[in-house]
Amino acid sequence: MIERGNSRAESGRPGAELSSAGDDIVLAEQAVSTQARSLVRFYMTSDLRAATGLTRTHLDFYLRENIIVPTARTESGYLLFDDTELATLRQVITWRQDGVGIRDIRARLDRGDEEQVSTLPTD
Repeated sequence: MIERGNSRAESGRPGAELSSAGDDIVLAEQAVSTQARSLVRFYMTSDLRAATGLTRTHLDFYLRENIIVPTARTESGYLLFDDTELATLRQVITWRQDGVGIRDIRARLDRGDEEQVSTLPTD
């Protein structure tokens, strides 16, 4: 365990002073943590079904009705969704459980047909 402060430096032991290398490690860890938070997580349709408990039929219906919109598509044709779409889907499920109709949900989401899905390269 590294002690901070002057107590080790006052002991007179060689190397007791903290170098800036320790501080650099802390800063590097914070940068990695910030990068990890900024990375976008993509979900496939099977991941959405697992996270929400929806059947394939229900998820396909929401896709056809433009209630949820894929964030991207792989070159292989797989649909990908981000955290925002997962949150939207969870909100839709809540509204449906409260008895809100599909037309009302579509109006609340204000989704048009103009949204395009980008294609992501597969590596």
